[in-house]
Amino acid sequence: MNSAVINALEATAISKSFQLGKRTIEVLHEVDFAVQRGEFVAVVGPSGAGKSTLLHILGSLEQPTHGSVKIDGEVISAMGEEARALLRRGTIGFIFQFHHLLPAFTALENVMMPARILAVPERDIEAEARELLESLGVGHRLDNKPTELSGGEQQRVAVARALINSPRVILADEPTGNLDRGTGRKLEEDLIRFARDKQAAVVVVTHNEEWAAKADRMINLVDGRIALS
Repeated sequence: MNSAVINALEATAISKSFQLGKRTIEVLHEVDFAVQRGEFVAVVGPSGAGKSTLLHILGSLEQPTHGSVKIDGEVISAMGEEARALLRRGTIGFIFQFHHLLPAFTALENVMMPARILAVPERDIEAEARELLESLGVGHRLDNKPTELSGGEQQRVAVARALINSPRVILADEPTGNLDRGTGRKLEEDLIRFARDKQAAVVVVTHNEEWAAKADRMINLVDGRIALS
C-alpha cells in the first residue's frame, strides 16, 4: 500500500520573471514548499520580495514562468484557463487586504454569491452563510450593504465569502492590514480555527510578526528566494 502523504498544496521550483524592455526582471526563483491539510503557514519578508506574486501563482491567478503548483496532488499550473477558473471557485478561498464586496448586495448576499455560482441549493447556501457571519461576529449585519458596514465588518464579511464553499486551500494577502488590533486578532483566531476544523491548508502573507509567530511554520521570502534560517 502506498502510504505517501499527498500535500494539500505543493509548490515545486516556482520561478516568475517579466520582461521590461530588454531586461528580464526575476520576481521568484526556484521556490519550493508544501502545506498539509489543517496547516497554517505564514509567508513573511520585506516589501518587494515576491510574496503577493507567489500567492497569486499558488491560487492560479498567475502562471509561473517555470515550476508547478499542485493541489491534492493535481498539477493546477498545467490546466487551461477555464479549468483553473472552475478550480478556484470550488477549491480555493481568497482573502485580500481590501474586501472587494459587491456594493449593490447585502452582507448575506455577498457571502452567498460564490456558492450560488456553483449551483448549491439556495436553502443550504443561506443557512451556511448565516452561520459563518454569526461565527465571525457580524450576524446582526446580514441585511446591511457594504457602505453601511465598518471596515472591520466589511473584512469579516469578505472572510465569510471566502469560506462559504469550504475551500481546501485558503490564501490570504495581509487580510488584517487595515483592521484595528482587536478586530484583527479575532479574525486571525477565526482563520486558524477554520483551518483546524475543516482541515484546510492556509497560507497567509503578513507583516504582522505576532500573527506569523502563531503559524505552524514561517517561510521567509527575500529577493524572490526562500531564506534559510
